[in-house]
Amino acid sequence: MRASLSVDRGIADEFSTQAEHKGKTLYAFANEWIEVASKISAEGGTAQDVLGHWRVCSILKQVEIITLPADFVEELISKLYATEKENLLNMFAKLGEDLVGLMKMVAPDIEQLGDLAIHFAEIIPTKKIDIRRTDGNSLEVNVIGAGRMIETTECSFEFIKAILNGYGYSVASQELHVGTIMIKCSKRNLRIS
Repeated sequence: MRASLSVDRGIADEFSTQAEHKGKTLYAFANEWIEVASKISAEGGTAQDVLGHWRVCSILKQVEIITLPADFVEELISKLYATEKENLLNMFAKLGEDLVGLMKMVAPDIEQLGDLAIHFAEIIPTKKIDIRRTDGNSLEVNVIGAGRMIETTECSFEFIKAILNGYGYSVASQELHVGTIMIKCSKRNLRIS
């Protein structure tokens, strides 16, 4: 059975261009993507979910990722924290500094980073990441599920602080409890001399 679908002209043109780039007929390309979209929708997914996860994956493809059980990582961090706390915290800050460039390619401004953070929360062991603007230059960042021990929560804070710094924000205050991070930060004034 064949059916006709109506889409906006710009979308149809882009779809046709992408089919051509992939060396497929528009018919084959459309069937492939509509089938995937139907399966994702049937399982409760949305177009925004797919786009968000794709953006996260595009960042993760740029770095070598090793997936380890959370309990193992927590124990490893705890042991290092006991003997080399400053070095460990610096390593997490450096990780944030190294990744912020990739994140800015996918999420050029802090609002887009907030949208991306929602999808990161689904693949890293956090339950919620919320970035909220409180005024023109200030943000509140709340993370729930940032570790099961204060050691891992502190490491997560150093990582997040480095990311915020890369977006031009300085932490004004923070409150850390086991698994939760609450940050208030402000946009730095950049002076040109």
